[in-house]
Amino acid sequence: MARPIVVFDTNVLVAELAFPDERERCFALAEDGAVELVVSPALLREFAAVLDYDRLPLPAGRREAAVERVARFARIVEPVVDLDVAADPDDDAVLEAALAGAADLAVSDDAHLREVDGVLGIEVAPREAFLERFARSAAHRAAPAPGGAGGSADEPGESNRDRNPEGRPDPDDTR
Repeated sequence: MARPIVVFDTNVLVAELAFPDERERCFALAEDGAVELVVSPALLREFAAVLDYDRLPLPAGRREAAVERVARFARIVEPVVDLDVAADPDDDAVLEAALAGAADLAVSDDAHLREVDGVLGIEVAPREAFLERFARSAAHRAAPAPGGAGGSADEPGESNRDRNPEGRPDPDDTR
């Protein structure tokens, strides 16, 4: 079975990559190869612009690294159509990338984008529904049991990848 192709709306990327305490559940699926992430230059620009908001807790030095990280794991597609179907033009960019990348699914927590679910054959689902669908392939990263494989009894929800060889949280981790 081929890997599902997905587009993550900027709100998904920001929620998972701009808040150091937020678990990277959706993005981890792309990094692990469970799904193929597609993104357009317009979505990368929007992500970079949102990361520049002063109210985000991500240190300035890690903002550019977050955009580079997405570009490294995503297939960058160039949309060939300009859509005008969503209430917000930024939402049209998600649909354009989904069409250009032949995506199976667009993942968004934006209610306006989810209102156009099914338009042009593009399914739009919230993060939690996406994660439920792919829970088996991501079980070790999305919901580790405290003290179980991929987790830590003293830091629930933290994977072993988050720790340095001495078993302490890695302060240099850029996720």
